[in-house]
Amino acid sequence: MPDFQSGAVLDTRPDDQKKKDWKVKEVVASAALVNWVEKPQSQWKKFPIFSQNGSGSCVAQSEAKELGIMRWLKDGTYVHFSASDIYQRRANRPQGGMGAVDAREIIKNGGATLEVLTPSQNLTDAQMDGVTVEPYKRSVGQVFKVPNYLELPSKDIEAIASTIQATGKGVMVWFYFNNDGEWIDRPIVKDPNLVLGAPSTIRHSVTAVDFCLVGGVKCLIIEDSWGPGAGLGGQRIIDETFLKARNWYAGYLINFQFDVVQPTKPVHTFNVDLYFGQSGPEVVALQDCLRYEGVFPSNADSTGLFGAITKKAVQDFQLKYAITTVGSTGYGRVGPKTRAQLNLLYGN
Repeated sequence: MPDFQSGAVLDTRPDDQKKKDWKVKEVVASAALVNWVEKPQSQWKKFPIFSQNGSGSCVAQSEAKELGIMRWLKDGTYVHFSASDIYQRRANRPQGGMGAVDAREIIKNGGATLEVLTPSQNLTDAQMDGVTVEPYKRSVGQVFKVPNYLELPSKDIEAIASTIQATGKGVMVWFYFNNDGEWIDRPIVKDPNLVLGAPSTIRHSVTAVDFCLVGGVKCLIIEDSWGPGAGLGGQRIIDETFLKARNWYAGYLINFQFDVVQPTKPVHTFNVDLYFGQSGPEVVALQDCLRYEGVFPSNADSTGLFGAITKKAVQDFQLKYAITTVGSTGYGRVGPKTRAQLNLLYGN
């Protein structure tokens, strides 16, 4: 195996920060049942295979692949986005690798430019950091912002496969393994005592692009960024056993900002306070209104679960209408003042 460095950085944020992450259960009412069937390799979805050349850029490479698949879903045209543009903006630079939330926020705030403008393939960390990204190239990237992203439950092959089946998108999935023959065509666990955070452990980000049964076993088909000569032409089979043992992050991007469609204006009168942890039809109505305001994910279900996504949307709504300030009492809670503003805009 090539001596690749770990590129998926451990999440060391405090728990109160992690609770703010957007979870798929808050905006997807129910996952579609997966149609598991046997498929030969010739029928697997396949996209251009990337090469990180021993760098720690696997997270940026995975995200660039996700963006390319999203663009391909529009009309069948695959656009190669630049991993260098994403990688250069990592929070931990000049150290190698990057975190998941860091990568997502980079795309949310600045998008990513194109590979043809900012090369990223077969480069080392130093070479990727040294690529010049002129302002006009960054302006191109701004077109491809993705305002929202969702985290899936880790180790859950049904959730990942259901997402691919329902959306056609790629899902970023992270794995850890040793450098002693575990990461093969169909990865296996050779050291059951391997520690995720150990210095010698490889932590790697890949993109799940398809799913199927392989010999009756549920599997994901992933593409990593070790070049077309690695694995099965740049792809690998991740079976459910390996996923449950070694997966520690999964998530996907929602929509490009230019795909956001304005929904029909809802009508509802709010008579009770709403806050984090609640659920029910009043929260459904709240989410409908927040979506219309553009602060709740445009293509997400109104599930009626008041979680981190809804709380952040309420906060954005409150700041938009100067109802409260950051950190003040009631920030992120639908109290009398927030209800009054909602009723002014959406009341019967």
